[in-house]
Amino acid sequence: MVGGLGLALVACAAQSETPAEPEVPVRGAVPTLDAASARAKPESAEPERLPRPEALAAFEPEPEPEELATPEPFAGLEKVTLRELVAELDLVADELADDPSVRSDYEALVASHGLADSDALYRDYVRVRLAFESTRDGGLWHLRWAITNEKPNSEQIWRQWKRAPVPDVAALPSEVSVPTAEAECDELSALFAFLAYQLGVRHVGLYWPTWNHVVAVWTVQSGEGAPVRIVVPTSQIFLTLDDSLGTRGFDPWSQKTIYEYRRRDVKGSHPIEAELARFFVSQARKYGGLPQAELQRLRNERDLSMTAALAKGDAN
Repeated sequence: MVGGLGLALVACAAQSETPAEPEVPVRGAVPTLDAASARAKPESAEPERLPRPEALAAFEPEPEPEELATPEPFAGLEKVTLRELVAELDLVADELADDPSVRSDYEALVASHGLADSDALYRDYVRVRLAFESTRDGGLWHLRWAITNEKPNSEQIWRQWKRAPVPDVAALPSEVSVPTAEAECDELSALFAFLAYQLGVRHVGLYWPTWNHVVAVWTVQSGEGAPVRIVVPTSQIFLTLDDSLGTRGFDPWSQKTIYEYRRRDVKGSHPIEAELARFFVSQARKYGGLPQAELQRLRNERDLSMTAALAKGDAN
């Protein structure tokens, strides 16, 4: 680079009044301008023009778009139908399908029960998991097990939800005191089966492990094509506090036939308060992507908190 500059200076010197012999450029030398070269530069040279600010702006990187907040479900509504609630929960299920924890829990269930992995099975699993964690005793929707002596369907739960207090969505599981509804094991299992069917999952029915207890069962296929029954424990009755979806605490084959729950407990037009429906959806989005072990821990916290609040109320 220095040698090139030296040649340029030789050319400039050749144009001066007193010609001089060209100097051989010395490697590493710093070139300087002689007097003739200085005189050759116009005295009134225009200053270098800077580009306009608007021209510079064209080269500035565009700011990255801000992450859009999830719009509030059922905005502007006072009432929400079952059909609208299910449609929103279906969207939540699609969101949860991309969560690594949900995928990991699914893979664990497939491995432990020898299931035939498929996209269709994963789709159903995400919805079964969502419905289960929402409707179980102590679950995301703050249901609580209690002896009611009602029939094995979810009609009374939907009736309670017409006048249910709306919990604070910001409350911690350990702060939950009032359930949205109370129901016995068969009602909770029927609610899960009913909601799963509404979400498009088939082969879900009620199972009596003992004459006085009910859970749900989801039947799928093994890798060899044989039926596999997955226990869905909607309460912890006769189970440990660690038992969750897929537990082996009951033998689902002890009941010869498990009939698919197709009963229409309420119509698609059945209304509930929009504020309660928003709470249901918010809980599903907030907690639905957590690992199964963490969901179980939080379920136990809610159950303990509601039981303590009930005992305190009875004492007063």
